[in-house]
Amino acid sequence: MRKLTMLPFSLRNKCLAILGCYIFGILAMTLVSQGDLTTAKEKLETVELSYSLNTIILEVRRYEKNFLLYGTSEALEENQKQLNKALETADTIIKRVSRFKVHPMMITLKTSLAGYQASVARVADEFRKSGTVSHGELVERLRLDGQEMTELSEKMVSFEHLQIRTILNNLVDQLSLWSLVAIAVGIFMPILISFKIFKPLKIMKMATEDIAMGRFRKIEVLDTRDEMQQMMMAFNTMVQELERRQDQLVQSQKLSSIGTLTAGIAHQLNNPLNNISTSCQIATSEFDAGDPEIVKRMLGNIGQETSRARDVVQGLLEFSRAREFALHNANLRNTVERAVKLVKSHVPAPIMIAVDISEDLVLPMDVQRLQEVLLNMLINATQAIEGEGRIEISARVDHAAEEVIITIKDTGIGIPEEIKDRLFDPFFTTKEEGQGTGLGLSIVYGIIQQHNGRITVESSPGEGASFHIHLPLRAETADA
Repeated sequence: MRKLTMLPFSLRNKCLAILGCYIFGILAMTLVSQGDLTTAKEKLETVELSYSLNTIILEVRRYEKNFLLYGTSEALEENQKQLNKALETADTIIKRVSRFKVHPMMITLKTSLAGYQASVARVADEFRKSGTVSHGELVERLRLDGQEMTELSEKMVSFEHLQIRTILNNLVDQLSLWSLVAIAVGIFMPILISFKIFKPLKIMKMATEDIAMGRFRKIEVLDTRDEMQQMMMAFNTMVQELERRQDQLVQSQKLSSIGTLTAGIAHQLNNPLNNISTSCQIATSEFDAGDPEIVKRMLGNIGQETSRARDVVQGLLEFSRAREFALHNANLRNTVERAVKLVKSHVPAPIMIAVDISEDLVLPMDVQRLQEVLLNMLINATQAIEGEGRIEISARVDHAAEEVIITIKDTGIGIPEEIKDRLFDPFFTTKEEGQGTGLGLSIVYGIIQQHNGRITVESSPGEGASFHIHLPLRAETADA
């Protein structure tokens, strides 16, 4: 088979050359800006420490004034404590700024702090000897040292602010320049890549439309031996990943549904637990009385209520467990009743749910995912009903089409005509922000597509809604 020769000025080589220049430019910009960014980061940390030091120095001066005004040893002790803290902070800053211009200023400030500490020590010695503060030469020296220390601290903060502003201005200029270069490249590349092979594009366009309809099907990879072939292979990989992500999305929505039902499940468990507690108390009180019949009856009640609680928990566990999609013949009525049992406690008392499905109707299904469909539909129907209402779930067999039609009908507010076509779009919702994700009906649509089925809706505003789920009656037509 003849191999294709890649021309030196082929589209791929041109794209690679432009991409190489683009990457080189980004790397150059990164290298130029990295030093400034690192410096800015370190200086921001220094500014934070400088602010902290300045605040500590102000606290030192405040306790100094209290001491000089009132002559209390507590103020003197707090002054010395804050002064030691200022010296420690100054040492930390000096270690960090050894390569910056502010380093000499910090050395000067450290010296000023040491001088102030010596002045404080002299004033403190005089105070301990005399018991009072004499406002003489030592106090004046202390105030001058304190003023110098404060001015140096504020000057250092201002200096670091100016340094950071200079660095940021340089970064803005650099980013503006490189942004213009990036825009120019972004305009030039689409002009260069204006035409390509139309057949692969058409195939991919049709496949994309299938994905939009929820059908994840791989495309035929044409042997073009160029970038387009690689793109088509990548497209198939994407389809495979989308299928996997769809399963994750179903599980995520399922966990959301479980969260919605948690309060109701807790209520369902509360009743049998209360009954168990009551039976235990009666059995305990009657045990010493020697009435075995009552004790036996109470133990029977405990066993019955335990089984009832176990069924609730088992139903929730089976619903929440993640499994691979697989079709198995299952009884439709049992599946529907399990979903109704899960959602029943979430349904307000004025709303009644009626099930009209033959007890011997069996069809191929993934029970767990079909329960997810029914759960979402029932929750939506419940939320659409204001006050009293009724939800009917029925099923009939269409032998001519070899399918089962499941109908979920409610007496809710109905669906406006203008949003019917968007009901199954991902993230579309008519609920208020924070009240819904808009994924429920989208996932319903995807699960039914997995069953090779379809879903339709009939509704008018104020007259409720009817959703019709069409599922294949035979496993041969339901290709998982």
